[in-house]
Amino acid sequence: MSKHTKKWGSALLAAGILAGAAVIPVSYIQAASTKQQATTQQAGITIQWNGKASAAKGIQVNGNTMIPVAALRDSLGIPVSYDTKTATYTVGSGYNKLYIMASSSGTYVNVNGINTRSMDAKQIAGKIYIPMSLLKDYLGIDAQWNAVRKTVTLSKSQLNPITIASQSLPASSNAKVSYKVKYPQISGNQLNPEAQQAINSVLKKHAEGVMAAGKKMMAEGEATTERPYEFGNDFAIAYNKDGILSVIMQDYSYTGGAHGMTARKGYTFSLADGKLLQLSDVLKANPNYKKFLNADLKKKIDALQAGEGFGKFKELAADQNFYVTSSGVTIVFDLYDYAPYAYGIPEFTYSFAQLLPQGGKPFAGQNE
Repeated sequence: MSKHTKKWGSALLAAGILAGAAVIPVSYIQAASTKQQATTQQAGITIQWNGKASAAKGIQVNGNTMIPVAALRDSLGIPVSYDTKTATYTVGSGYNKLYIMASSSGTYVNVNGINTRSMDAKQIAGKIYIPMSLLKDYLGIDAQWNAVRKTVTLSKSQLNPITIASQSLPASSNAKVSYKVKYPQISGNQLNPEAQQAINSVLKKHAEGVMAAGKKMMAEGEATTERPYEFGNDFAIAYNKDGILSVIMQDYSYTGGAHGMTARKGYTFSLADGKLLQLSDVLKANPNYKKFLNADLKKKIDALQAGEGFGKFKELAADQNFYVTSSGVTIVFDLYDYAPYAYGIPEFTYSFAQLLPQGGKPFAGQNE
């Protein structure tokens, strides 16, 4: 991904931040917003891993259970490293890595260069905390919250028995253009060969589309060495359980303007047959899901626009863009669809409990 989208800021983290040596104000800035929100905190949350209580304690902020990064390193054994050049902590290994930077303007987090509205990190009393949902959605950790005991129980998720590798498309970069296009490819002894090929073909085709669009814009544009064009992407695995794989592909292009353009696309597959699932496949247990989502999204988008003059939301598209995490379903729209550029990519997450009847399960019939 380009320097335009991965720029963290000029402030550096103090080297002792995980141990609590540095204190940086608690804030999180989404897109260009600098609005500060008041927080309510509840300390003393017990963290259990494999039946043992961690010495580190969690905290609740505005009702969200937050886990200290130090506990991931010391109690869970998740790799944590610090890059002094970029002032960035890296958490995790494999196909998903969490990157965290705290500065005087806020605390920032992304997964493989992708920051969604559900991703958060906070600097509290000199320690970095991330929400429990990030562990569940991207780091392969199951988390159960017990409000009575004020305890969060963590364990390793039962992930699909597949291997996910990153592949790159060959391209010639030069002083006027940079291409960094990659895509995930899956493999596994238990996979149906036809299903594996179908899934890999869709993901590779997406990357090839990014490359083709970049070369077309390069041929038609006026790139210079002073303002070179950039084309690239990142991907993150959002769901990899229960015979279902959900992938976020995020593309970036910069062609010399005031800013680059970012597009986010979700792909959700059934590993049994390689089928690319639609929202109706995920929410089959609720035949009335569209009625609920259309009404709720209209309220949220109407409130978001606040008289900005953007188009009004009518209804979900037949091939609505979405991705799935352990937290639920996230509906995704494009930049400028319903909000100014500074807002970022409009997306809205709904838990399965909101979308399905009591006892209803997602992916009904897809993972059998």
